[in-house]
Amino acid sequence: PNENSAEAFQCLSQKISEKNVGVDVFFIIFAATLVFLMQTGFAMLCAGSIRSKNVQNVMLKNLLDACGGAIGFSSFGFALAYGGEDPTTISFIGSKHFFLHGATHLYHKWFFNFSFAATTATIVAGAISERCQMAAYLGY
Repeated sequence: PNENSAEAFQCLSQKISEKNVGVDVFFIIFAATLVFLMQTGFAMLCAGSIRSKNVQNVMLKNLLDACGGAIGFSSFGFALAYGGEDPTTISFIGSKHFFLHGATHLYHKWFFNFSFAATTATIVAGAISERCQMAAYLGY
């Protein structure tokens, strides 16, 4: 009886751990979606705070924040943040996963961190709306 109960406990423990991973990934993606949707709120706040002739310009800046943020964070940002996840060594910045190469098991972490990066860039877009030209903003 002890052998069967030990095997049953091990099987149950493995199933619970598999479900925990799924729940963790779901929660991370859900939270990232909420943070990313904050970007639309900031866009609406910016649009309501400026003259109507500049609304399209601010909306374009917000769209470019999301698109440019995805490209930049995929290329370099995620690699610098998570490219050194080897538990045997301690590193200041990462040195692998550039352009998300070899990071297929970390896409949920990428989306979570990208949503924060893109949303913070959108806050800057709102702060400088009607204060600089598009070329200067793209330089930022």
